[in-house]
Amino acid sequence: MKKISRILLIMVLVLSAMTSKAQNDGMSLTLLPNTSYSNMYNPAIPIEYRFVAGAVFSNIGFSIYNSSVRYHNLYNFSDGIPVAFNANQFINSLEEHDNYINSNFSMDILRLGLGFGKFFADFSWSYKYNGELHYSKDFLGFFVNGNGNYLGANNPADFSIGTDINMYSELALGLRYEINDKLSVGIRPKFLYGGANLSINDDGTKIYTDENTYEMTADVNINIVAATALDMGGIYRISDFTNYFDNMDTIVLGEMFDAYENLGFGIDFGASYTFNEHIGVAAGVYDLGYIRWKDSKVKHIHKDNVVVNDALIDDFEDLLDMNIDFSEMYSSMMEDVWDNDSIYDGGDYKTTLKTKIMLQGYYEFSPLARITAIGQMYYARDKFHPALTLAYSGSLYRFLNLSASYTMSKYSGNSLGLGLGVKIAGLNVFVVTDNIMIVSKFNAPVMEMLTSYNSANIRFGMLLTLGNKNKNKNKDIE
Repeated sequence: MKKISRILLIMVLVLSAMTSKAQNDGMSLTLLPNTSYSNMYNPAIPIEYRFVAGAVFSNIGFSIYNSSVRYHNLYNFSDGIPVAFNANQFINSLEEHDNYINSNFSMDILRLGLGFGKFFADFSWSYKYNGELHYSKDFLGFFVNGNGNYLGANNPADFSIGTDINMYSELALGLRYEINDKLSVGIRPKFLYGGANLSINDDGTKIYTDENTYEMTADVNINIVAATALDMGGIYRISDFTNYFDNMDTIVLGEMFDAYENLGFGIDFGASYTFNEHIGVAAGVYDLGYIRWKDSKVKHIHKDNVVVNDALIDDFEDLLDMNIDFSEMYSSMMEDVWDNDSIYDGGDYKTTLKTKIMLQGYYEFSPLARITAIGQMYYARDKFHPALTLAYSGSLYRFLNLSASYTMSKYSGNSLGLGLGVKIAGLNVFVVTDNIMIVSKFNAPVMEMLTSYNSANIRFGMLLTLGNKNKNKNKDIE
């Protein structure tokens, strides 16, 4: 027992030491076993029920994250109260290039699970969206401070900005097999149908301002590629992409599901091992895969000394109020910097899923009290970024599930998560968040150190669960 405890402690310490950058979205949901989503990231982890069914509202998740905008860097404070917007302080707090705004949405349209003998099969049909905007420090600095801060040939504004948007539907079949009473393995192949993809990669557009005449010129170096399952016949210029994605709410999920050109494949797999009734470990890989896009639209812009004398700021008051309209900024860039001219047809290309590697261990004192450590490696922008989650979870009379978690991550910030699941007869309702502090108004330095205000997410759902598979092994304390 002591040896096993030391192993778990060492695992936690190692994961803590390697924590640097990772995105956290959905950890709290896996801590509520009564919701039947404990296997969300690892198909080998046990499901407590023999039958699971849900449609449309079984699992809906939203998340948004920004890497660089911090509340305490936006204003001057007096006795903890913001009194004035501090533009220079805000700009100086940004990273030179690695600034991100990330948003995600996912919805399980259908989920069916059935346990029989040592097998558990789990079918799901899901819709997923993820979008990321990345920008340089000078991109916002140019708008906030104007071109007067970037005078001379040796002091250009690095106007780099880009996007990565993906929308797709997913058909998955999870299979779990109990090799023996202690060891289980699982695999979840996924067939993917690409709905839309847009990637704008700016490799270093720079804007120069002549220190004598104040004439602005730009060296432009940008690559754009896009594809969709729908008709792109109306896209002839760069600005048409913006109009297309502004009207994405008109897309019917069935049209995405019927896509036959933009096909892909993904897989989740893992293993779980239970030492005894108190201790267990698991390891898994989630979302390893790709989508191959057909009939793309592409544009490559490589130009020097493009004259851009038109003003790029239309409403400075909006900027002071932090009402930054990125679509307006894009429109200005397309007209003045990138040159909104024609695009052309391209060939096939491939995008990869955002893969996660999961490692977790738990110690369960009783069904009312389980302590869990979860380490994850999140793959984003060609790098793996680790994070660590420490959590409590408990089940009361199989009626109430509770969880509380603390995640350490420089990518999405440190966060406090909470989860609640309620089961009434066979109906299971849950709501979870990985960052409850986003709804608070704490401004104390200690809270800034312990928690992050730059990310927010929520998951909620309702589904039917029947048949307690582990009835004899995990009896609630009454």
